[in-house]
Amino acid sequence: MSFALTDEQLELRRTSGKVFGDAERKNPLPPSWDAVPSRLDRDLWSSLGELGLLGIGVAEELGGSGGGARELCVLAEQVGSALPSIPFAGSAVVAAMLAAQPEDSPARKVLGDVVAGSRVATAAWGTFPAVIEPGRGSGDLRQSASQVEGTVSAVPFGLDADLLVAFGDDNEAMLIDLSSTGVRRTAAAAVLDLTEPLATVELSGVTAVPLGPCAVDDLLRTVFAAELVGTGQRALDGAVDYAGQRHQFGRAIGSFQSLKHMLADRYVQLDAARMLVQRAAAAIDDGLPETESAARTALVAACDAATSASGDALQVHGGIGFTWEHPSHVYLKRARARRSLLGSSSRQWDAIADHVLNTH
Repeated sequence: MSFALTDEQLELRRTSGKVFGDAERKNPLPPSWDAVPSRLDRDLWSSLGELGLLGIGVAEELGGSGGGARELCVLAEQVGSALPSIPFAGSAVVAAMLAAQPEDSPARKVLGDVVAGSRVATAAWGTFPAVIEPGRGSGDLRQSASQVEGTVSAVPFGLDADLLVAFGDDNEAMLIDLSSTGVRRTAAAAVLDLTEPLATVELSGVTAVPLGPCAVDDLLRTVFAAELVGTGQRALDGAVDYAGQRHQFGRAIGSFQSLKHMLADRYVQLDAARMLVQRAAAAIDDGLPETESAARTALVAACDAATSASGDALQVHGGIGFTWEHPSHVYLKRARARRSLLGSSSRQWDAIADHVLNTH
């Protein structure tokens, strides 16, 4: 299995990198203290829609830009590196769910708006049963016929989104129009991640469109993993650059053996995680039987690599890395926030072991 990027994928990486770079120059990290919590970067979101980047992974005949999980992960790594204020993972997963619906389904009718960026879609990760954190179950939302009641906390971009996908107490997905009567949204404190604003969404007698089981678990894990690799790589690149510029005792600190070996270890760890992400994406695209184990392995490897790289990068920067003005803490907080959402390494590895034992 080859992990080399094709010419088209390299062009996708270059184009998306330029778009995110331009957006970051307009809204540099970290945001100012007064600008927290942030809100959706609508200019960037519109640009992504116009370029067809929100439709990566959706077939052209359905209004998308074509491509598969490989292309989606190339883009996700760029998102993880730049950390713009956009619900990329949520929108990508929602688009995949909508694309899987029957042609005459009401849910399919909004797919075009989602990939065009005219309607912002997000996902209530806390309701996704055992997809995010092993052992977690849903139950925050109660369904009665087509009506849904309940409260969902910590919804990413919940104040900005037009559409929400959540799982109800029957462990099946549903699509909710957040402009409906009976929806109340309030801002929630962002405990860690400065680039992903949260909201609490209260639903009272709101009509929901059923989506069924929607098996996008492996795609979700792989996209999250690709984002984390991008975040870890960005943190590591900054640390390597700083280690080459900062001098102590008449030498660049990067020449000291302890730092040099630590940064090299983080590079190897991230490179291995990236290859596992590419393997998982290829398994999804090719419909291989080992898709679930590949996606789970990629996710836990990326979580560990991003957490280690961002933590060590902050240490390399020394005192300046602990200041608000320096972006090191932004990468560390994103990695830690994802770890909090996805569960500890031990729980992830236990889930992998259970899957392997149950399939052999």
